[in-house]
Amino acid sequence: MLFLHGTGGSTHSWAACTEALTSSCTVVSIDLPGHGFTQRDVGAPDGPALFSLHRMAQAVGDLLDRLGARPVLVVGHSAGVPILLQMVLDGRIAPSRVLGVNPALVPPPALYLALLAPLLGAIVEREVIAQGGAWLAQATRIVEVMLASSGTRLSPDALARYRWLCTQPEHVHAALTMMSRWDLPALLRDTLALRTPLEVLAGSRDRWVPAGALRRVVDRIPHATWREIEAGHLIPDERPGDVVQAVRRALAETA
Repeated sequence: MLFLHGTGGSTHSWAACTEALTSSCTVVSIDLPGHGFTQRDVGAPDGPALFSLHRMAQAVGDLLDRLGARPVLVVGHSAGVPILLQMVLDGRIAPSRVLGVNPALVPPPALYLALLAPLLGAIVEREVIAQGGAWLAQATRIVEVMLASSGTRLSPDALARYRWLCTQPEHVHAALTMMSRWDLPALLRDTLALRTPLEVLAGSRDRWVPAGALRRVVDRIPHATWREIEAGHLIPDERPGDVVQAVRRALAETA
């Protein structure tokens, strides 16, 4: 079973979920490129391109090949879900199903994509911006304010983990560059050919990926099902028990 966190997260995001599952299956939980404890050569000529959806899906697929891992079930949170879907569409993985927890499948408006995204991408991909963001995370309460805006009620331990991550310039740089490089509309067009079942677990209090907008997207994806619970965006931190139950149900149906 493979777990992928979302933008700005890490393996810490699944800390309260994976321990309960390791007795019944092999769990692979990784930090995405540039996140957490990973490193990428962002100074290389194509450094920012490493964080595109296709390249990140390729990197995760290459790691699974090195590990000899063939996940039967894949679980993603937020931006981890588009990576998993891209991997399925590219033939890099062939799971029985995808479990998406508050998947980041709501694309920004067309005007943003055409006019603002290239400009903002050129700004946020600068390392000095990441260094400034890491300094703000350490010197101010910006992380607490940002996470509160997700609609999530975090424990002190979970909040401390995210606060530490946001004080790491490399992690901040990867998260910002990742957000500036994605083409969700293209992925959503491709999902019309998806044959792998997608099970969505959504939070009714999610203010980052609102449930109403997400439901409209999910309804257009073949073989997709929907379940909504009372939670914010960071469900793996806030309601880990619900994630574990969803995983166990999916495993039982797979068996």
